[in-house]
Amino acid sequence: MIKAVVFDFGGTIDTNGIHWSEKFRLTYNKAKLNIKTDDFNEAYVKAEPKMYETVLEDDDLFITLQKQSYLQLEYLVENKGYKFYNSPGVVASDIAETCCKDVVKCVEETKIVLNEFKDNLKYTLVSNFYGNIESVLKSLSIDEYFSSIIDSTKVNLRKPDKRIFELALKDLNVKAENTLAVGDSYVRDIVPAKILGCNTAWLNVQSWTQPDDTSNADF
Repeated sequence: MIKAVVFDFGGTIDTNGIHWSEKFRLTYNKAKLNIKTDDFNEAYVKAEPKMYETVLEDDDLFITLQKQSYLQLEYLVENKGYKFYNSPGVVASDIAETCCKDVVKCVEETKIVLNEFKDNLKYTLVSNFYGNIESVLKSLSIDEYFSSIIDSTKVNLRKPDKRIFELALKDLNVKAENTLAVGDSYVRDIVPAKILGCNTAWLNVQSWTQPDDTSNADF
């Protein structure tokens, strides 16, 4: 019997299975920035480590996305010679605004599901994030649904390290076999949760990578 659910955030609750690399790429395409796929992928990877140096604990969703987009666009301008309709800062703000609107819509739909089962299930959230996941959740008015919120930066553990899921189970005070882990990353969400004995639901829509073996996903 399922008594608790461990949710991922990025690519799960906020985009319903679309990895953020794909979300940014699609948004850039809609803005007609004409970025080559290989160039974008490189910029996305290069920008990610800098987020941990740039993001502040009280940064909300918009600021987080603006900083992430800015780092990507700045890389493309400085290393690939791209020119956009305005400075990277201005363009990044436009991109963040578009992404925020999409996320808010997705989260409102997620709340419907959370409300339906909240009286019978405990919810917790485990995210590889930048130390500000609580601020992001508050900006979306969704923080109140979770009995605990685990930010990888705060606990100095990152998925797929199973110990971060052990923290979630401890917070929930629920056995692994009575827990469902939900996430968009097979490697980071599904595999470690399954190792601990959790039930698993893989939100396989548009992932960063597609594994050959997906036997650890129950759903």
